[in-house]
Amino acid sequence: MRYLVTGGCGFIGSTLVDRLVELGHDVVVLDNLSTSEGDRANPAATLIEASITDLDAVRDATRGADCVFHTAAWARIPRSIEDPVGTHQVNVNGTLNVLQAARENGVPRVVYSSSSSVYGDQPTHVMREDMPLQPRSPYALQKLMGEQYGAMFARLFGLRVASLRYFNVYGPRQATQGAYVLVIPHFMRLRDAGKPLTVYGDGEQTRGYTHVSDVVRANLLAATADLPPGENVALNIGPQEETSVNEIAAIVGGEVQHVVPNPRGEFEELRKSADYSKAKALIGWEPLIPASVGIRQIAAPHSVIPTKVGTQEESVTP
Repeated sequence: MRYLVTGGCGFIGSTLVDRLVELGHDVVVLDNLSTSEGDRANPAATLIEASITDLDAVRDATRGADCVFHTAAWARIPRSIEDPVGTHQVNVNGTLNVLQAARENGVPRVVYSSSSSVYGDQPTHVMREDMPLQPRSPYALQKLMGEQYGAMFARLFGLRVASLRYFNVYGPRQATQGAYVLVIPHFMRLRDAGKPLTVYGDGEQTRGYTHVSDVVRANLLAATADLPPGENVALNIGPQEETSVNEIAAIVGGEVQHVVPNPRGEFEELRKSADYSKAKALIGWEPLIPASVGIRQIAAPHSVIPTKVGTQEESVTP
């Protein structure tokens, strides 16, 4: 099979590319290297250095593909608040380019990396796909618009689309530097620098944390599952298990310093986890790596980074 992975040099994308190559597939990567210098590029894959905002480049990369894994995005809510226009250009217009190129080139399926942020405020902390979506940031709205474009292309042109709503993905290759680093690598960086771990508020905020190997497996399953035509199938990819900021700090280790009041204010959701029953029913997916195991493995000093992420046996081991 021939696969295109947009953002294939990024955190999730490069891990997915490695797995596809291991499985013997022909892989094309489209990436503008905005988050790496190509050091994550798998030498067995064909690298096209271009942006998804360049429709001609996306057309070229898409030709002959059996499926597109669309992982490219400008991620992070704070970045989208600072630059809503720039992030819209990539996250919305870029996604439209991917869908249009897939349509023109007869690609039968697109697997779209969406986000649990599309849910916004809900009456419960366990997210279900049938909830009314209420995005609270430009990034969340942009991801939802990508889903809606996917649904329109599925209905109008018969493209099969799966939108995977990720919940707090972590693992090897996750960014450890920059302004938008997530809590796990941020704590690791502070610990290794001999600084206290900065916990906003009381630290009892919880999330469902998803190991990148579980995300890769979800993409592979969504690419081959018998999904209904004419619709964009949205699936939660995350655990119902919750892990608090305080628990993460305890696993990483080091002195903890609380910042009160929480400077994130209204944008800090207190709890969020996933009802993944739909993903289990439609594509046979469920999370295999508990956060307590996966976080401990990557947070351990001098930990060995696994190279295979496709099956339970190949996942992180103690």
